[in-house]
Amino acid sequence: MARTAEGKLLTDLHRRQQLALRASVVRDVMKLWPAWQPSRPDSYQAFERAMVLLVQSRSVQSAAISARYYELFRAVDAPGRKVVRTVALAVARDEAAIRAAVSSTARAGVYAALGAGQTYEAAMRNGFVRVAGAASREVLNGGRDTIVNEVQRDPTAQGWARVTSGNPCGFCGMLASRGPVYKEESASFEAHDHCSCDAEPVYEGSEWPGKGREFQQLWKETGSLNTFRQALGKTPAAV
Repeated sequence: MARTAEGKLLTDLHRRQQLALRASVVRDVMKLWPAWQPSRPDSYQAFERAMVLLVQSRSVQSAAISARYYELFRAVDAPGRKVVRTVALAVARDEAAIRAAVSSTARAGVYAALGAGQTYEAAMRNGFVRVAGAASREVLNGGRDTIVNEVQRDPTAQGWARVTSGNPCGFCGMLASRGPVYKEESASFEAHDHCSCDAEPVYEGSEWPGKGREFQQLWKETGSLNTFRQALGKTPAAV
């Protein structure tokens, strides 16, 4: 976790802000969802375009939240506090990637469900959950990428660590059990649909955030993702 009490509070506030943004995105997807009618294939294009604009604009918002967090966190937690550079925002999410995510969770998912015999109501309900999860993942990746990218540029940062909820899925708990991701590893942030995890910059003297150490010990005792999940009482996340 953060070296200072102020840094810990900033990390907690940052996570709450990103979760509030995610909730807002889900509400917006709910408003857009009825615009697509599987019986009217031509209606999908307008829905998809609206989803692209939504995800791109909200991903920039997520990036701005994380940039401000990073600047404040570094000011209170970095030894020496010599870096005052403005944090650069991650670019808006790629349009092709958004279209692919929406198509696989909405159009392909709903048609596959209908073909498998699900009722129209069930297929649309499940389709909404899936597309909302994909959209929120892409939006929050704007903030995650902002932090990970800045860590690479920050001369005082050693790396970043995964910040999970208090009760994460097995996939996220396993990643958190690895501890800080150091600059030399150049790893991107792995997130599944509906993922609520964040990244926290790591400086000299920083501790692992949340239950990272506890997850590390559990991973040593289990040794595989399936048994680790069982120990947590979790089902696989939709990665």
